[in-house]
Amino acid sequence: MISVQRILPYTKQLVLYALYDVLDSEESEYDKAENGRIAAKVTVYGNQSGFELSVSEELPATVLTVQISAPCQGLSVQGQQRAVDYLADRVEQLLENELKLSVMMKSKGGNIT
Repeated sequence: MISVQRILPYTKQLVLYALYDVLDSEESEYDKAENGRIAAKVTVYGNQSGFELSVSEELPATVLTVQISAPCQGLSVQGQQRAVDYLADRVEQLLENELKLSVMMKSKGGNIT
């Protein structure tokens, strides 16, 4: 199975919030699987595939793992890698953007809600 891991300097809860935000914004179908992972059907670059996503805390960081569990029929190995990278990148970018906005607002004296 094609997978990618990202070590992120955020709490597990914050990474989970970002992950669910990304899944919702991609209009994906997802459920928590028995093994504690999140099973999702996500359309990436026009191809709907099945993914397993997990978030684990390994202090001082959190590990995000994205695996493609049921690739779209005919999707190449490179395409599968691009799909897992895309989802992991989306979560990481959302966290980075939120952190930068938070710092900017605090430096300008604004409130973030």
